[in-house]
Amino acid sequence: MPFFTHDSASLFYTDEGSGQPALLLHGWSCDSHDWSFQIPMLLKLGLRVIALDQRGHGRSSAPPGSYAPRILVEDAFALLNHLKTGPVVLFGHSMGTIIASILTVEHPEAVKALVVVHPIYGGVSPILTDITKQMREGVARAPQLAADFFERVMYTPRTPEWVKTWNRRRVLGNAPEAIVGCLEGLLELYGKVVGQSEEAKMFMRRRECPRLAVCTLKVASEWESEIGIVEGRDEVHLVEEGTFAHLVEAETVNGIIEGWLKKMGLSDA
Repeated sequence: MPFFTHDSASLFYTDEGSGQPALLLHGWSCDSHDWSFQIPMLLKLGLRVIALDQRGHGRSSAPPGSYAPRILVEDAFALLNHLKTGPVVLFGHSMGTIIASILTVEHPEAVKALVVVHPIYGGVSPILTDITKQMREGVARAPQLAADFFERVMYTPRTPEWVKTWNRRRVLGNAPEAIVGCLEGLLELYGKVVGQSEEAKMFMRRRECPRLAVCTLKVASEWESEIGIVEGRDEVHLVEEGTFAHLVEAETVNGIIEGWLKKMGLSDA
């Protein structure tokens, strides 16, 4: 069975293919299904693709305790050690871009290259602060509040109804403590890892491996440039189609990823 136990959490993952290993980390209140449009493409390129449901999400368990980003980082790092992958191409989406960035900085030997889709570490929506407070005041309401937040913030007029339905149903089924715990953990990083403070920028500059950023907001692409881009190696692309651009505009996003992986010699195709 594709489960791995780490620090009281039973973590679900899939491991397919061979060649250069890649680890895929999803966003807040989502799961590894979000990479369903990318996994076949990566397998076709000859990569070994490992997709993880982070603790409290999807088919992984939701044990009591902290859901701070560094807990999720250590889950992912432990899985890589368990699978003996060696350095991976690390993918992160939304919240996963923060988890992936911390892993890249704190375990640089584990990461060969970094791909971030809808990076959010340049700032946190003020709405999240209010929602997190509401969730903590009534934890049982966290799934409903999270589902409402998805509806208000994460979509564009072109987002298909199936994406909205899929998200709403799985968010409502998530563990309330995991939903609020992840948000509290992200907010605790503000000014240190997340945001536009000099300390946060310096932290992100410690990601020394090649980096591909697929941004969905113009301001996010500007953050990437401000952090620093190595010409001929790092790339920043803008696909303005909401949080789930890698689903809604999968062909465009996949083309960007495929082109960069080939350019960097990370594909066997």
